[in-house]
Amino acid sequence: MKKKIVVFLMACVFSQYTLQAEGFSQDGITPSYTSDEMVVTATRFPVKEKESSRFVTVVDSEELKETGATNVMEALGRIGGLGYKSLAPIGINKQGMNSAVYVRGIEDGELILINGSPVQQASSKGYDLSCIPVEQIERIEVLKGAASTLYGADAMAGVINIVTKKPVSEKTGTASVEFGNEEWMNHGISLSLPGITAGFRYQHLGELDDVGRQFSKKYTNALGETDKYMVNVNASPFENTYIDYQYSWYETAFIDLYDSGKVERTDQESSFHFLNLRYEGERFRSKLFGMHDKRITEDYVDNVFDEEKERLNYNYGAESDYRFTLGKGFELVAGADYVHRFADYKNNYGEKKRDDYGIFAEFKKDFKQDVLLTLGVREQFIDNEEGSTDYDSFLPSAGVTWKVNENLNLFANTGKAFKAPTFTQLYYEGRVVVGNPDLQPESGWTYEAGFKWDCKSVSARIAGFYMTYEDKIEIDRSQGRPYHYFNAGSYNSQGVEWKLGLYPFTDRHDFLSDISFTSAGYWAYPVAENTDGDEYQPGPKFQNTFAVSYATLPFNLDLQCRILAGREDDLENYAAFDMTGKVKVGKGYVTCAVENIFDTEIQTTGNLVEDASSRFVYYEPGRLARLGYTISF
Repeated sequence: MKKKIVVFLMACVFSQYTLQAEGFSQDGITPSYTSDEMVVTATRFPVKEKESSRFVTVVDSEELKETGATNVMEALGRIGGLGYKSLAPIGINKQGMNSAVYVRGIEDGELILINGSPVQQASSKGYDLSCIPVEQIERIEVLKGAASTLYGADAMAGVINIVTKKPVSEKTGTASVEFGNEEWMNHGISLSLPGITAGFRYQHLGELDDVGRQFSKKYTNALGETDKYMVNVNASPFENTYIDYQYSWYETAFIDLYDSGKVERTDQESSFHFLNLRYEGERFRSKLFGMHDKRITEDYVDNVFDEEKERLNYNYGAESDYRFTLGKGFELVAGADYVHRFADYKNNYGEKKRDDYGIFAEFKKDFKQDVLLTLGVREQFIDNEEGSTDYDSFLPSAGVTWKVNENLNLFANTGKAFKAPTFTQLYYEGRVVVGNPDLQPESGWTYEAGFKWDCKSVSARIAGFYMTYEDKIEIDRSQGRPYHYFNAGSYNSQGVEWKLGLYPFTDRHDFLSDISFTSAGYWAYPVAENTDGDEYQPGPKFQNTFAVSYATLPFNLDLQCRILAGREDDLENYAAFDMTGKVKVGKGYVTCAVENIFDTEIQTTGNLVEDASSRFVYYEPGRLARLGYTISF
């Protein structure tokens, strides 16, 4: 029966009907899709998503909650269109090895932003989004394809911009409690006053005995108890001015249980601060920002202390953009940005720093034939430490949108991407991996074309793409540990991306009018060359999330199926079902969620090739059921 369901859901991917429910109105009727949705990631100033020449998807706060995810990292793995890997449950960062997403089958090509500001570490380009709860997020915008013209280095395959909630004018408050199996707890409170909103959230997960297996070294991975504390403060002291602060602290433990009886344990304590000050006018935008990420680990062997490690990353910088209206359909956006990146890995390579800065311009011409042409250029500079190579790259882009009629827009774009090697890739010295100081920067191009179509109850976003890179940095595992970084001879991915939805009963006046369907995913064919010049598959080929939603004012139910197939390194394909729901009881809502309903084995990352020098796999923890209550006041 399960196989039939999976086949049906995969077939739905290729159907021409789609749509997502955007919440519900006061009378309980879900509104139809609107093409007036505004996005900022595609141009740095707000623009209608349909008028952009880029493939951009937006997931709002309600949709994030409907995935059943409890933090941003989990949510990215479930919204559709992104591959997902993790070395620990609920997206936890494991000793610097972070959970991540694949864009169109390409690993390590995504740029992560919070409110448009970069938060990835200079040490390893890592990010720990498991420390940001979905309740603190207004929306997530995902831009696919090279975006280095707008965002500089690291925007190789796409940009993920996490937009936090802004203050509202009303006085409101929300409190929630939630419990589940595996000792799960998720409790929080938020308050909003005119000009300021603040929230606090606590999460707990009990010890998990089997979250991975190292076959070569013959031990099983376990996770100790995990406690997270998260705080957000968002203020708007003046018109168009915003201050955002995010803080999180959590502790957990990673336990290796050897078949021989030996036990190795690493206790980890992590803290994260993010602060920005933004001014967002219609023509001028500017921001100051900073990120501080600190991790302390203590290693034990058979309960005997072995070693303590402290790793620190921080970024700070500034950015300004101005939009000029030149008349006769001409518009120019010009700007400059600067980021200082610092890392201190005392046990591996010490203190390292670099400065990224660039200037860019984007020119638009709106022709009378409903054709919008966009041309962009950036000069990107990266200054490394004395004795290391500096980089200077010219990054052009071009895009066009043709409004065929009120329902249909065609679009196409191309752009050059660039990414400098990280400190870890250049300098790291460890038992598992060793850096390569001779690495060259990555560069490449994205070519994309597709259409955006909307009518009363149907929406479709489909694009074909070709992404090709030179010197893409990969890890050579063929010689065993320690692994080495190398520049792949060639690296490319081609395929198709979609976001589809259907709201088929919009004209009815019965329960069917509140049902909607969505489908979001990609099919790609990623190929790279190893150190011997032989081709291999570096990332997954297929991902899709299909959802059915029923939304009314007193009751909401969502069923999702997330599929990952055509995987690399002999990892198994999977189709996992998740359910979320809420029903109004008293002044609040009873909420429920079941992740992985059928308790499917989900391999989140690993290498199961029979002759691999190191065979290992990590798993999701299995079925998790949660029940809670949320009240607003």
